[in-house]
Amino acid sequence: MSPAGHFDELLHRLDDLARMLRIIRQRRATERPEIPFGMLGILRGIEQLTDRAGRHGEEAVGCHAKELAETVGLDPSTVSRVVTALVARGLVDRRTDPADRRASILVLTDAGRAALADAQDWYADLVVRALADWQPADVAVFTSVLGRFTTDILRSLDEAAAVHNDPHDTREASR
Repeated sequence: MSPAGHFDELLHRLDDLARMLRIIRQRRATERPEIPFGMLGILRGIEQLTDRAGRHGEEAVGCHAKELAETVGLDPSTVSRVVTALVARGLVDRRTDPADRRASILVLTDAGRAALADAQDWYADLVVRALADWQPADVAVFTSVLGRFTTDILRSLDEAAAVHNDPHDTREASR
């Protein structure tokens, strides 16, 4: 097969993957409509940033919305709208930042942590069932190659945006 043929096949597999992701989102929305798919990435981002920041006494430190937007690769206005909805659902708290009383920090509530854990369990169960017949070495190779692929795609998008002096976040447009 020619190099172009390999890329054609890869593009077909990526189309298949995009279709599968849409089906997974639809199925999840049907089975667990409480938390829309788009909100899960924000919850996951808050959790990651909070875990990185650690704890101050008994309370989680949390994160700023700007830092969250950078982490999840979305425009700050998009993150703001989603965070407002998450706060309204009782999944995230906005607290005054003790270091800068003009700013607020975002922290998952107990309900937010439970919703995120439920979603992660749902997705983990799906992946475990889908890969039940795979050898552990195949799962490890797939994980590694997929990680490399996503890293290289993001790097390529960032490089293209820099070459074209594109002020828009290339990641936001793809969501």
